[in-house]
Amino acid sequence: MITGIHHTGLSVRDLDAAIAFYTRERSFTLLYRFEIADSDANRTMLQLPNAGARGAFLQGALGCLEIFQFSAEWDGDFGEREVYTAGIRHICLQTGISDALFDAMCASGASAHARPAGLGTGNSYAYIRDPEGNLLELEGTPWAPPAATRSWFAHTALVTPDIERLSGFYAMLTGIDVHQRGSFGPDRKFDIVAGIADVQFDGAWLRLANAELEFWQYRQPATISVARRNAAEIGWNHLCFESDDIDADYARLAAAGVEMHGAPMKFGVARVAFGRDPDGNIFELLQPGPSAGVTVGAMLAKPDGQLIDTARTAYRSVAAGAAA
Repeated sequence: MITGIHHTGLSVRDLDAAIAFYTRERSFTLLYRFEIADSDANRTMLQLPNAGARGAFLQGALGCLEIFQFSAEWDGDFGEREVYTAGIRHICLQTGISDALFDAMCASGASAHARPAGLGTGNSYAYIRDPEGNLLELEGTPWAPPAATRSWFAHTALVTPDIERLSGFYAMLTGIDVHQRGSFGPDRKFDIVAGIADVQFDGAWLRLANAELEFWQYRQPATISVARRNAAEIGWNHLCFESDDIDADYARLAAAGVEMHGAPMKFGVARVAFGRDPDGNIFELLQPGPSAGVTVGAMLAKPDGQLIDTARTAYRSVAAGAAA
């Protein structure tokens, strides 16, 4: 069974600079560095002709980052990586409603087309790009617990040319149904946040224990379809789900015809398996070993995790009651 979103993977040109950026404002903490050998098993696992890489694992309040700098330079087209380009498009960090994180990240080398703005939901929103151009969303929430000591991972967003197909796939993978859908725009408020004139798009959300998956299909401008994802390509490169029985989940997905890179294998203190969603994005299944300290349950049990989960659960309960 899938227990939550364990981490989102990012491929970068400069590992040390990426670690410095993502840990500077304490959104994430560096746990350890690692190396991936260019072995036959690792080439199969990642579907790369050269799997050699240096990496780092960063822990956040409710989700983690895994950052790679591959030994072989990516020789493909980086593309524009527009907001409406298909793929794993951004992660979202939440805080209380304040521009403090936005200003600090911009001072640390991020760029933005607009300052945080509202959409009529009571939250504030801003898209920024890290120093290598990777997209992040910063979201201010009215329910943020004042005692929380740092921002927290809230969701990973995927842009797709077929939102029904992709959201349905991840509902099958996780065993959790989409809980909300909507269509948005045209509206000047959305134009400001997205940085696109007359933007229109459809959205869907799927809620796991620690965080959400967010899906977007842009109508205006239309989602840009992309070639099959290469793990070494610069940008958000995979999405990892924690499993409490990786063999059962692997067998279930393989029986459903899901493309898998190979059977589960040991990697560090965990067992992992990689596969592809219908858009060609890479996903990972991970079952932590007994000595692994970073699990979805452990993150939710830490003081910040408890504070955030309690506050957002209460907020959702009130919102659900008001909508009933």
